[in-house]
Amino acid sequence: MNYNQKLKTIRARSSSIQGRCFNEEMESDRGRAINSAAVRRLQQKTQVFPLETNAAVRSRLTHSLEVQQVGRYISKTVLKKLAQQEQLENLGLAENIDGFVSAIEVACLLHDIGNPAFGHFGEEAINLWGNKTLTEVFKTNFSDEPDYNKLVKDLSNFEGNAQAIRLLHNLQSLNLTYTQLACLLKYTRGAYEDKPKKKDTFYYRKKKPGFYFSEQKLFEDIQKELSIKDGCRFPLTYIMEAADDISYCIADLDDAVDKGILTVDQLHNEISKTWNNFKEDPDVKSDVVEGGYLLKIAKKAYKNYLNEDHNKEHAYILTLRTTLVNDLSKYAAKRFIDNHEQIFHGELDESLLDGSDEYNLATETFRKIAVNNVFNHREVENLELKGFAVISGLLNIYTPLVELTYNKFKDLVEDNTLKSHPIETRLYHKLSSKHKGRYKEDIKEIFSNGSPSNNDKMMELYARTRLLIDYISGMTDQFALEEFQNLTAIK
Repeated sequence: MNYNQKLKTIRARSSSIQGRCFNEEMESDRGRAINSAAVRRLQQKTQVFPLETNAAVRSRLTHSLEVQQVGRYISKTVLKKLAQQEQLENLGLAENIDGFVSAIEVACLLHDIGNPAFGHFGEEAINLWGNKTLTEVFKTNFSDEPDYNKLVKDLSNFEGNAQAIRLLHNLQSLNLTYTQLACLLKYTRGAYEDKPKKKDTFYYRKKKPGFYFSEQKLFEDIQKELSIKDGCRFPLTYIMEAADDISYCIADLDDAVDKGILTVDQLHNEISKTWNNFKEDPDVKSDVVEGGYLLKIAKKAYKNYLNEDHNKEHAYILTLRTTLVNDLSKYAAKRFIDNHEQIFHGELDESLLDGSDEYNLATETFRKIAVNNVFNHREVENLELKGFAVISGLLNIYTPLVELTYNKFKDLVEDNTLKSHPIETRLYHKLSSKHKGRYKEDIKEIFSNGSPSNNDKMMELYARTRLLIDYISGMTDQFALEEFQNLTAIK
């Protein structure tokens, strides 16, 4: 194993400053990321509770900052263990320690930037629109083209992780290093590919789309430059993923308590009940359940809760969070070291928190509690349905733009008006100039062709549809709601 094969300074476009080492290039990536509009928008995007006005409840930004800190802790723990084993020099890490940590931190900060307004229900709205409306439009015009099904499937599989890669590279044009982008490639399947079966070797790494057809070449270039085999991950991605899993396993319940959806007594009872229910699960080792790892932590937290005079809920949650973040981070670091060969080559087909031990069971306990008591709460479900209606409504409002013929849309783009279609003209004017610029770059060669083929026209419609999805998915929760109200005259 030699991390010099993985930690490289290569970018898609040459940097204006030459001769910097890997650590310096990672600092450059950090600056590009933190100053990007995509990161700023996270402060007004949903974590669990859409349109939340209580600043204490997590947004995507505050969640990402927490993930960043956990990722830093895990990465430093990994490096410390490798140093104790006197492996840093042999692995090519001795001179790249700062860059190693920074790459993981920035990946943690950026991991959610591709998520649409209203979270998973925003994704669901986009994909249903793709399966219904887009399928019909493409079928009507391009069903004889070889790539017709591939493009429709790609457009109907919106995924926040894939959108993040597109956003960073093609929309924001941050020109991050391939190493930094590789850290974010949590999944290694194109959105146009079929989902694998559970028995498949790459099931975990391909269970969701990791990139779109529009970024296929970028993905292949990253694979080639960083010596990543087909279907395999980048090693640092495992740490970013673990940091995310650790952060949200307790954060969702913390927010639920803060909003009064769960009381401390209810949460405490749910922890005990859910943990003990694993005794009936044949896939869980009985001695792990009997060990009562999480129950002991909860008992200590409840004691602190009873002894606290003022901020009692905080005392309970703080004990849970600090203990679990510390234990789970060390566990993730240990798993990284124990499976280092597989992880270096990206072949480990599970997360660092997987397994049948007490740490994995703790995260599963919190996940089940959140599903059963938070995500299905009336307030949350009502907000999700509201978000679904908003995103679906916006997509339907902008659908006339994808229904225009190739020639008419070309006229609209080139003249910035289409007298015969005043609605489409005004909808086009509302689109972001940045997104329109990306579209024009993508179809430049097609528009310059005086006699485009039917396949060319199909590729133009693909780029046009990406334009709409990029624009709507990039909205914040509040802006999406206001835009929907504005366009429908509903207040």
